[in-house]
Amino acid sequence: MSDFEALAEFRYRIRRFLHFSEQAARSSDIEPQHHQLLLAVKGFRGAPGESPTIGYLAERLQIRHHSAVELIDRMASHGLVERVQSERDRRQVIISLTRQGDRILRKLSAEHIRELREMGPALVAALESIVGVPAA
Repeated sequence: MSDFEALAEFRYRIRRFLHFSEQAARSSDIEPQHHQLLLAVKGFRGAPGESPTIGYLAERLQIRHHSAVELIDRMASHGLVERVQSERDRRQVIISLTRQGDRILRKLSAEHIRELREMGPALVAALESIVGVPAA
């Protein structure tokens, strides 16, 4: 398989998963970017006692800080996240999930795990054909 074929197959497999993810989010009445933010908040792995900041979330979603603020504002108005001022640094705003946001994320995550278990082997094979790691 040529590098072009391998890259094309890998891109196709990623796009199929992203399409699934976008459709799953919309069927849960949220936008795909809302799902990504919920997952970034819940998946935050900071030091004990730390929580995700707007800057952290902007980086994880690969968007500008002001875009993250607008996204969080929209999500807060829909009851998916809430903002809390950091006790350690009053200049920082901490983002956390509401019960509704957590419920939606848990449902979507279960759907995504099921989908990845089904399509994951083809995605892994496509990646392995690029990086040269033999399949186990």
